[in-house]
Amino acid sequence: MNQLHFWHECIACGHHFTPDHFLYTCPDCGGLLLVMRDEDAVKRVVETGERAKGHFDGLRYGTARREYPNDSGVWLWRHFLLPGFPEDAIVSLKEGQTDLFEVPDWLGRDIGLDNLFIKMEGQAPSESFKDRGMPVAISDALRLQREYPELGIAGVSCASTGDTSAAAAVYSAYVRDRLSCVVLVPHEKIADAQLFQAMAHGADVRAVKHPDGFDGCMKLIAQFAAAHPEFVLVNSKNDMRIVGQESIGLEIIQDLKWRAPDWISIPVGNGGNLTALLSSLLRAKSFGLIDRLPGIIAGQTAAADTLVRWQESRHTAYKPHEFQDTVASAMNINDPVSFPRIKKLHDKFDLRFYRSSEAEITDTWARFMRGGANICPQGAVAVHAVLQARAQGIVKPSDTVVAISTASALKFTEAGVKYHQTDGPFANPYRVVEGSLAALEASL
Repeated sequence: MNQLHFWHECIACGHHFTPDHFLYTCPDCGGLLLVMRDEDAVKRVVETGERAKGHFDGLRYGTARREYPNDSGVWLWRHFLLPGFPEDAIVSLKEGQTDLFEVPDWLGRDIGLDNLFIKMEGQAPSESFKDRGMPVAISDALRLQREYPELGIAGVSCASTGDTSAAAAVYSAYVRDRLSCVVLVPHEKIADAQLFQAMAHGADVRAVKHPDGFDGCMKLIAQFAAAHPEFVLVNSKNDMRIVGQESIGLEIIQDLKWRAPDWISIPVGNGGNLTALLSSLLRAKSFGLIDRLPGIIAGQTAAADTLVRWQESRHTAYKPHEFQDTVASAMNINDPVSFPRIKKLHDKFDLRFYRSSEAEITDTWARFMRGGANICPQGAVAVHAVLQARAQGIVKPSDTVVAISTASALKFTEAGVKYHQTDGPFANPYRVVEGSLAALEASL
């Protein structure tokens, strides 16, 4: 059995728990957990500063890339994220190492930004950023299953607005001989493409009729996980999910040759992605991978803007409101599970929250896809938040800005086609023509 140099720590009471069984909340006080590391053990392997940069560049770009699992944009960071994790328990589908898309010059001029990039997480195996956290959660379930058979671990479970269920289904399908997968989704509140992914990869899918949509599903799956510990919960309540998602921030700064951008913009649903970004950047700075922290822009939909309103209250009032539909369905969460983690970390950053209306989301989505960016509605929320910050003068024209698009546009084709059949400013409807050259030429 490997010696593990990480543990779970409650963010509320500070109690530590060894990773010898599955926990998603503190058994002492019910608080959320974060993975903490023996930083001296990390430094013995990866070192700090220029040596650490060289270590990670060698894994990503050097001959060591040929060795499994260094071709994973998540697991190449394993000595930094999970020191001592057994490599023979790792499941990887070559996730991560997604494109840092440079917005074309003509579009940059239109929006008044010289250096806007979009991190294209839709290039992952299940086409979303959830493929960073999920392989870590699945691998840890396999580690516990093998090393502690008395736990009786038989599968994984999650609630989802679409992307989590797809990732859980894909990764558990790869190890179907060892893990099954149970998925809860809000009935008729996720995109068909995402629902198809979970079904096609063999998960046991249940569409839950609940007036609170995903939030109701999350409460139900928490009850299920408590009653059935043999099914490891792989929502972002599971802090191992957060660990894998930390690789987004690390990869962005490596993409930029170890320079921190001025701003990173991220869409916020359940809050796990924001937690992971903040955590990874703090550790990156402490290890000398970057010399300063970037500002953070966090985007939410007007339909699920709990954290925007929390900011507007000067961080005094946290009040989830009732479920409403939004085209950015994957982030339609009014009570983010990771809010306590965000609350603990937010004051270490220049962190600004913005909301976007439905029209602002769809117009931004269409506008940037016309520039070649295969982004999702959630990515459009992140980009629109940047445009708002630029209009306020907070983001300067010469700033280097990275917006994260969490999934592929192809998961949301129904909403996309619907937009292009409207008179929106960036709509591009198709036209029907007769099958002759004359008719074609006349139509053009």
